Amino acid sequence: MPDWLTDINKIGSISSIIGLVVTVFLFIEARSIKNSFLRRARLPEVNRELLKFTSQLSERLKDWENSKTDAIETFSQIKALLENIKPKLPSEEKKKVDEYLQQLHPKKYLIINGSLSDLNEDDAWDRYTELSGLVTTLQQLAKDSKWD
Repeated sequence: MPDWLTDINKIGSISSIIGLVVTVFLFIEARSIKNSFLRRARLPEVNRELLKFTSQLSERLKDWENSKTDAIETFSQIKALLENIKPKLPSEEKKKVDEYLQQLHPKKYLIINGSLSDLNEDDAWDRYTELSGLVTTLQQLAKDSKWD
């Protein structure tokens, strides 16, 4: 076999490897751009809904004795919103949402997640306080996303 033919074979192999690396890089970048656009489109809307539910929750927590079930329902709605937006968030904010969602369910017997209906008033206020901080973080992310 002539030398020039083996040289072309080597060049072809190297080009294939380089092409694979470029393809993987472009795939990762395309996914990050997609998440950025989804975040820019959905985050302001989710933030408005979170603010609405957070203020509802505040009112319901003030009247815990009469509004406990309504407050728990509001926590469930907030949980659904956070689970919906979580895949579209950057890793730092995703960790914060994960931590909040884990805190949302009270622990039963140290390792088993309890039900939201097991919340007492003090735990509900603690979760509301954490939620307020998380909502502020997501609002700032929405502002930062305008510059992406």
